[in-house]
Amino acid sequence: MRFNKEIRMAEKRVVLVTASTRGIGKVIARRFAEEGAAIALNYLSNKSAADEACAEIQEISPGSKIFQGDVSSAEEAERLVRYVVEDFGRLDILVNNAGPMLVKPLFDTTPEEWEWMIRSNLSSVFFCSKYALEPMRRQKSGQIINIGCLHAEIAPGGLPNSPAYGVAKIGVIAMTKMLARSEARYNIRVNAINPGLIETDDYARYSEEELNTWRARVPLKKFGGPEDIASVVLFLTSDAASYITGVVLPVHGGLWIPD
Repeated sequence: MRFNKEIRMAEKRVVLVTASTRGIGKVIARRFAEEGAAIALNYLSNKSAADEACAEIQEISPGSKIFQGDVSSAEEAERLVRYVVEDFGRLDILVNNAGPMLVKPLFDTTPEEWEWMIRSNLSSVFFCSKYALEPMRRQKSGQIINIGCLHAEIAPGGLPNSPAYGVAKIGVIAMTKMLARSEARYNIRVNAINPGLIETDDYARYSEEELNTWRARVPLKKFGGPEDIASVVLFLTSDAASYITGVVLPVHGGLWIPD
């Protein structure tokens, strides 16, 4: 599905999506490609999956390329952004999608796991955003979309217990709002999306009983899909959202509606 002409914005834009060879990131990249954008895909270590995803995206947007890089490292994040700008000549949209989830109570979380969650989910957003701002400021335009999580808003009883992950995502939300204010003078918009229960391949690790319990908690009585997140990303980066910055948009099927 393509957006109609008045809200399309991606065409001829250069879009970097971190962790974009599977799951939500891959669908976001594909949707941008369908709108005519040149895509900079990113992966950490699975080269075979990366090559497969790149071939799929290049069928839609032939100018797209793939870049390996661990965005939780300042050096590799800087290199990633630099290579993208060198190859494409500019960077219009950054989607900070990378960020693994740790399902473990705080009492059982090790210091090493805590640091991993903060580095992978929060520091990665800082690094990529910091280095993307230089070309965006130079262009006097740009957009950053941060992918948060429902755990940044609530401590959901009966759902996966992920305190370290949630704390990191709360930091992402704070960064989103502060960047939106500071970068508005450069015509750079910064927004975030807090997904609810989005069914990806990762859900295969859970039992049918667990999935049914979680699904029953959603007022719409269903999980969301990666397409639901991708559609919101495209809206927030479209002309229809040109007056929106500093917003954290929940996409949760009503999960956060108070009882």
